[in-house]
Amino acid sequence: MQDDELLNILKTDADTGMSLLLKQYTGLVCSIVKHTLTGQAFCNADIEHCVADTFSEFYFDLDKYNKSAGSIRAWLCVIAKHNAYDRLRSSKKETVALSLDAENVPEPCSDDFSLEDTLITKEFRKNLLREIKALGEPDSIILLRKYFLSESSKEIANRLNMTVSSVDTRTHRAIQKLRSIMGGEPI
Repeated sequence: MQDDELLNILKTDADTGMSLLLKQYTGLVCSIVKHTLTGQAFCNADIEHCVADTFSEFYFDLDKYNKSAGSIRAWLCVIAKHNAYDRLRSSKKETVALSLDAENVPEPCSDDFSLEDTLITKEFRKNLLREIKALGEPDSIILLRKYFLSESSKEIANRLNMTVSSVDTRTHRAIQKLRSIMGGEPI
């Protein structure tokens, strides 16, 4: 079904429109939420709530949808990802602050697995996270949100009461500092 058709049905007959929307996109939204929350302490009910929140948010913000900015599919993907990350962040705030232990990051295994390479990679991650924390706030928060939680500069700016250009400038400068500290080439 085309986006325009679905939007018209949603606006004229919400029940039928939501049924069609759910039928067409539930698998996609579930996949995104499960991928984001897998490996965390979330049960199926948490995932189902997050999926339901995604569709509710879509419906209640239907008047904000701009088809020139992207398809319904793309918009649902963004909402699902943000809801899953919000759930992840709120659960981490309830238990412990954001964990920066590099040992908790799973390593992919391959045929050319090398214990030495794995140890070097883990050590590099530990050092990198330590140096990011040493940058101090708000630079460390910006980098963690941008590169570990995949938040956009606009989202970070809204959360930290900053301008987008300020977030981008601080990101650029913080990365330059990290490169020089970690022995990388300056830009």
